[in-house]
Amino acid sequence: MKEKNKIIKKIINSLNANDLVAARNLIERDLKRLNCNEEYYFYLALISSDMKEKRELYTKAIDANPEFLDAYINRGLVNNELGDYGASIKDYDKALTLDSRCALAYNNRGYTKFLQADYKGALADYNKAIILNPRLQMALDNKALLFSKICMEDDKDFSEKFYLSLGISEINEGKFSEALRNLDESLKYNKDNELVYFYKGIAYHSLGKDKLAYENYTKAINLNKIMTDAYFNRGHLIFKSNPKEALDDFVTAVALDPKFIDAYYSIAVIQKDLGQYENAIKNLDKIIELEPQAVNAKALKKLILTKYLKG
Repeated sequence: MKEKNKIIKKIINSLNANDLVAARNLIERDLKRLNCNEEYYFYLALISSDMKEKRELYTKAIDANPEFLDAYINRGLVNNELGDYGASIKDYDKALTLDSRCALAYNNRGYTKFLQADYKGALADYNKAIILNPRLQMALDNKALLFSKICMEDDKDFSEKFYLSLGISEINEGKFSEALRNLDESLKYNKDNELVYFYKGIAYHSLGKDKLAYENYTKAINLNKIMTDAYFNRGHLIFKSNPKEALDDFVTAVALDPKFIDAYYSIAVIQKDLGQYENAIKNLDKIIELEPQAVNAKALKKLILTKYLKG
């Protein structure tokens, strides 16, 4: 496996340098020697300039591995070039059964629908791609091309989800102020989306604005009484300032998700601090039952037994 990965890395480097001779030598010599059939045919297809040959090679790669996602996506592109739009759609459909969150497959299928003059279908696929990856430039460009060609009204549901998705992406990148701006934009389309308030809570929490974080977690919970992560996050927000209220939130979280190990651990920590040692042990035992290798739970249990319950 390591040798194969090294060879593939060299092939990619050669392709990036536009050195097709070196890439072909690596494919024909090394991948073939290792009997890596799916990769062998896949990379041969990449360097081929003949569209029909490319399609045949991608098909052989798929025959070698029927779950080869990239081969379906690439064969879909080739089928587009060959004007076989029906086959292209089937390839992208298959890719999406393998990975339902593949933004590239949605974008490419959208473009094929655009070529077939299925403009509503194309817009739906572009929107899905952008929601999954709000910075997928080719999907943004394809959508702009569609709108420049056809007068269509954008989906308001898309706008709500797009700004939410963009906000989540920015939170993941640590851009909390930017995230808040996009989350507020999402609320313009739906003021009752609990996920927006939940992620606003995370952003404010990360910025140290605990009061605003608390208000947004609470708003999310009021809109969705079974939002487990909102209870858990709110509990952690007030863990030190109001441990008894935090305990209630963690207890609610495990009631909603009986396998929520982190919530059980937080309950045990608060119970230990409140002197409820036997109850803490019960919750730590629950963690160990769910995850026998839970090091932190075992360590805290040992501490309680040796320091507080030794008598």
